[in-house]
Amino acid sequence: MNLIVTGKNNEGQAPLLRVLPFRGANTKLLLKVIIGALAYVSVFAIMLAAVSPKRYDLKAGDIATESIRAPRDVENKIATQRKIEQAKQSVAPIYRLNQDVKVETVEEVNKIFEEIRIIRGLANQRLKEWKDKQGAAMPQQQSSEEGAIPEDEMQQNNEGSQAEETGQKDMYNVAKGEIDYQQVFDKQFLEQLKGHMSVELSNNELLACITADEAEISQLQERLVEILISLLDLKIKEDNLLEAKNTLRNEILTLPISNELRLVSTTIGLTLLKPNMVYDHEATEAEREKAAQSVEKVIYKKGQYIVQDGQPVTEEQIAMLKELGLLKDEPFDVPLVAGLGLLILSLEIIGIIYIHHFERELADQPHMFILISLVVCLTLGVSYGMSVVSLYFMPVALAALLLTVLMKPKIAFFVNVLLAILVGIMTRGQSGVMVTGLLGGMTGIFIAHRSQHRNGMFLAGLGASAASALSTAGYELIVSGSWWAALRSSLWSGGSGVLAAVLTVGTLPVWENVFGIITPIKMIELSNPNHPLLKRLMREAPGTYHHSIIVANLAESAAQAVGANGLLARVGAYYHDVGKLVRPYYFRENQFTVENPHDRLNPTLSTNIITSHAKDGVKLAQKYRIPKVIQDFILQHHGTTPVIYFYHKAKNNNKDVKLDDFRYTGPKPQTPETAIVMLADTVEAAVRTMPDPTPGKVEGLIRKLIKEKLDDGQLDECHLTLKDLDSIAIAFKDVLCGIFHERVEYPDVDLKEGRDEGNDGGN
Repeated sequence: MNLIVTGKNNEGQAPLLRVLPFRGANTKLLLKVIIGALAYVSVFAIMLAAVSPKRYDLKAGDIATESIRAPRDVENKIATQRKIEQAKQSVAPIYRLNQDVKVETVEEVNKIFEEIRIIRGLANQRLKEWKDKQGAAMPQQQSSEEGAIPEDEMQQNNEGSQAEETGQKDMYNVAKGEIDYQQVFDKQFLEQLKGHMSVELSNNELLACITADEAEISQLQERLVEILISLLDLKIKEDNLLEAKNTLRNEILTLPISNELRLVSTTIGLTLLKPNMVYDHEATEAEREKAAQSVEKVIYKKGQYIVQDGQPVTEEQIAMLKELGLLKDEPFDVPLVAGLGLLILSLEIIGIIYIHHFERELADQPHMFILISLVVCLTLGVSYGMSVVSLYFMPVALAALLLTVLMKPKIAFFVNVLLAILVGIMTRGQSGVMVTGLLGGMTGIFIAHRSQHRNGMFLAGLGASAASALSTAGYELIVSGSWWAALRSSLWSGGSGVLAAVLTVGTLPVWENVFGIITPIKMIELSNPNHPLLKRLMREAPGTYHHSIIVANLAESAAQAVGANGLLARVGAYYHDVGKLVRPYYFRENQFTVENPHDRLNPTLSTNIITSHAKDGVKLAQKYRIPKVIQDFILQHHGTTPVIYFYHKAKNNNKDVKLDDFRYTGPKPQTPETAIVMLADTVEAAVRTMPDPTPGKVEGLIRKLIKEKLDDGQLDECHLTLKDLDSIAIAFKDVLCGIFHERVEYPDVDLKEGRDEGNDGGN
């Protein structure tokens, strides 16, 4: 197992990373930092829970039975916070002058007086209409006074005439020329006038505005503006607004105008007067924060008494004891925490350095860091739980077995060493546990590395059990000299290996699915001919199955020649053409008669049928739960290559056809393994059509086909070098010699010329 095989999608992310909110190259470093921090915190929490000592059992109000000193400088946070709050409260609120208030107030005054002039105009019109009406009634009144009125008629109309004369005298005295404005401007009319005003005035105030001289109105407007401006220049705040209004009243009382107009101006002024000093919350808070930062912390120095013997414990003292981790319900001892934290940090840094120098391929796979972290945390957590039963029953070999299968033996060995150190700390320096974990894990790694079946994991667990038992027995005999103690401890130690194997086999499918890892064990299972999908391929499309077997042989040989994953290439080749199960008889290798269904179809439709087998294959693979990394072979094994046969056929009928219309949808191969399967698929199909194959001709055709793929850009994204392509060609030639089957001979089409024609047509 030389390579880590992960199920990457088209964007290069494993299934687990698709649910994380991280995208792009710039976030990979951030993701690694977060993973490292979470791993550190998780390991630290488990270790701290295992090694934390007991402390004082105290609460506020208890009487201390002994004096407690501060083991280091500690802040009295409650007292410090109290001083901070006092400093904040000492800062006076900050206001800023709003110049717009003055301008707005003057505009409002002018607006109101314009409204007053409007209602004065309406009132004058009403008064003129009334005077005209009264003027028309005067001659009739005079003639009635000059004529003789019979005594009986006067007596009959006495009451009505008396009432009419009384009303006329109240409204308009002709002799004196006086007007009763309350009769002329009745309540209904005044209510109409109020609708023209933006400020609410009483009826008397409206009458005062109507009956006043224009000079008085203008003087009142001017003086009111002056008073308001003078008050606003004094900078009015919300808390002294009442005082400003009282000043306004006093100023208005000194004006040389009638009392009615004073009331009007008072109403208008009080309505419009408002603070122009606005509370500046941000500036105030900034000053308060500045004052808070200037407060010196209340510090208890190292050695100073926090709690005195025989004295009640206060809330502040309890807070400091919590800060120091000296309470029983607070599992934090600062020196212990600091030392443990530094030790774990050192081990993590060593791990990072190791990966950076010796496992650089992991740098672009953040999900593998998550995998390592989870495996370590799982091993530590289970070991901590099993330590209750026996210190030797801790399955330290669990991480070694899992990482051997999921990643690499070298990584598993390194992590096993780190875990042995951590377990030794967890057991407070029990060297026997460290030796047992180290030797048992090493033995498990050696056996698991050579296992390609799940049953091999149990064999690896038994090997780890044997190594652990022997090392434990030897250590106990050296330390205690007791045969019984050595036997008992070795039995527990042997059980830890079995437990590690059980947990490995039980959780392995979870790791494979969550992290998209296809292990050699999983690949062996997928390559089994009894797999349901392969059985369907063998039964329903035997020609395709036989073709896939040959392609698998070619791909594995070529992958091994260039240092790629041969087993992965073989399994990918087994499944690369499963999409042909949807329409098997439209593919030449499955046609057992001379009749070809494509002879009845136009080239475009035939191309659509042929190219659809890639996407059809992915759907079938998903249905049968084939891992994503194998689905990539199905989708990418043709890349964006054109279907040359039908392109040539269509071009004979129509010179204007475009090559791009006859291409697969892709994507192009993203890994060396998928590219090798593409080349193997193409070479196997083409070599079968050779009428007189010889090794020289076979090699010449292979190199020609590889060059066509290279020229067509199909190998641009798979990181294969020209040297690799030469090695692949040689490997193909060695396998293909002597293996030929009849196929339709592929026309010799210049891909560069066809692609140029397609581009010209598109332009």
